[in-house]
Amino acid sequence: MKKIGIITFWGVPNYGTFFQAYALRNVMRQLCHDSQVEVVPYLSDSHYKTYYGLRGADCRYKYLRPKFYLSLLRGLVNLPANKKKENEFLKYYETLSFSKRINADELKKRNYDTVILGSDIVWDFSIPFFGNDRFLFGLALNATKKVAYAASFGTVRYGSTIPEYVKKGLNELDAISVRETNSQAIVKSITNTEPLVVSDPTFIYDFENDKNIPPENKYGDYIVVYGSTMGDELIKGCVEYAKKHNLKIICLDSLDDKFDWCDINIKQKDLTPFEWLAMFKHAKIIFTCTFHGLMFGLIFKKPIVFNPLKFILDKAESFIDYLELRQPLIESKTFEEKVSWDWDYKRLEKNIEQLKCVSMEFLKENV
Repeated sequence: MKKIGIITFWGVPNYGTFFQAYALRNVMRQLCHDSQVEVVPYLSDSHYKTYYGLRGADCRYKYLRPKFYLSLLRGLVNLPANKKKENEFLKYYETLSFSKRINADELKKRNYDTVILGSDIVWDFSIPFFGNDRFLFGLALNATKKVAYAASFGTVRYGSTIPEYVKKGLNELDAISVRETNSQAIVKSITNTEPLVVSDPTFIYDFENDKNIPPENKYGDYIVVYGSTMGDELIKGCVEYAKKHNLKIICLDSLDDKFDWCDINIKQKDLTPFEWLAMFKHAKIIFTCTFHGLMFGLIFKKPIVFNPLKFILDKAESFIDYLELRQPLIESKTFEEKVSWDWDYKRLEKNIEQLKCVSMEFLKENV
């Protein structure tokens, strides 16, 4: 039996990160039903400790918003709560693997027929707590074949200075696909070959029929809010729209979010990954500023109100343009304009299916 390993951000307590790994694992099991497929249970020590070390998960705020120092103190005080969150998320990641978390030395001893790198922003070497992890670029792995699927350089822009280990890793890969055109340009500048642009794994997996998603909706009609930076004008529009249409506003915790303009705030520790997904599936409208909030709004065919932050557009803009959704997602400014756009998913279906087809063909041909 062949062994296929997926190297990504294993164990990170983020719903989108978990589901991109879950989706790719499931798709590969469908395509390679006679192989052993696992998400490799590895995350670099520096990345792991960012979420579960003394600073708690909240060290990541340093790169996102000014709550860093307050959350640093909170992390020191709330070690038991951080440990509980770790255990809750890790038990779901462990269902994607054949062992608990391993370290770098243990990973070097493992053998795979094929290793898939990705997806997510696994190639964003500019983020310090990722630890310049060579494994994410395929280096020092015992694998007959190394393939990148929907890997992204995240905030690293084309024209940036590229470390030598990144160049070496990419040039040793057997096949490369990326998630957006910026990463495509970077890879081409390094390897002199143009990689295929494919979709995030969540987009090629059938979440509509996933039996793990709870079927019941206990909240009635509601707007899901997911993300930490929504914008004052969009927030005002959301509150007005909800009142006008008799909708609840439900915030799903992204980075310790608690919004007083929402009717209900649900903390991450109180929501399993599949319960979180059910909140998207049963919502009337998705209001988000996150990459995977956008993905699941599209997957479940919802009207989407998207606050286009630059950090997210770095990862999603070419995808938005491919689907011809720039007008409602980026150019429209008000909540009413965005939600009232003609969200006719039958009209979007051709581009969506074409991207899915291209993505699946890459996996079939190269894995």
